Amino acid sequence: MATLDVVIDAFVASREFDKATLARLRFWSEQFGTKELVDITPEDVDNALVVLAERGRLQPLRNQPTQASGKPLSGATINRYITQLGSVYRYARRLRLLPRAHVPPTKGIEKAPEPPNPERYLRPDEVERLIKVARLLDQRWGRLPALITLAFHTGLRVGNLTALRWKDVDLEAGTLKVNKTKNGRPLVAPLSASALAELVELSAQDPERLVFEGRNGRPYSFRRLWAKVCTEAGLPGRNFHQLRHGCGSAMAQAGIGQAQIMAIMGHRTLSASARYMHHSTDDKRAVVQKVFG
Repeated sequence: MATLDVVIDAFVASREFDKATLARLRFWSEQFGTKELVDITPEDVDNALVVLAERGRLQPLRNQPTQASGKPLSGATINRYITQLGSVYRYARRLRLLPRAHVPPTKGIEKAPEPPNPERYLRPDEVERLIKVARLLDQRWGRLPALITLAFHTGLRVGNLTALRWKDVDLEAGTLKVNKTKNGRPLVAPLSASALAELVELSAQDPERLVFEGRNGRPYSFRRLWAKVCTEAGLPGRNFHQLRHGCGSAMAQAGIGQAQIMAIMGHRTLSASARYMHHSTDDKRAVVQKVFG
């Protein structure tokens, strides 16, 4: 068996993480680092969350203990810490470091209450700004403009996009295949002319290569560049998943029905697609003026 700190070190070395993620991982390493993964209990996690709430927001410092800023943590932030520990256990399971029947200590942990948040999404004009800035900042490889375009035009999750291999892309048919979506089903996504053109520019001969390949054949790590692009485009703090929401919203506002949005975006239920059936204030004003003058 392995200790938590050893697994976290391996997890951090496996890919590039942002500062907030590193802070969360460091916290768990400090709490349980020398304990075996199988020895950490839900009670341990609950007690650590009490410590976390008392310390407040943590400052990530490489190779140093995390430091408390004194700022209170929101429910959403506490929930991210729980989720982050769960991701370490999933990583350990992939490495076969856990017994098959092992239940992670995060299972059943009650999440902190979060106030309802209006769904944020990126509008088409905002996406155009992001792509324009990405072309300027990623001139060498041109992967980020393509990734942004595909995310917005297909509505696929970033994990599906970064896992794509060229064997999954049919440039002649103008489609790409996702072998397993979040709902467990495969999905064939049609490509817009713009998305297809981006892929043609990137196309590689080896069908096993990742479409969005990073260093040493690993999935493309783009988070830092994305944050910079958002800032330069005047859209700081926007997250990549808002491109997926933007895709659904753009289709809804174009009059596409829920069932079609559900099929295109790989939703299992109509309620998942219903979130995009909203309208801006201008849209609603236009309807009122049309009906009532």
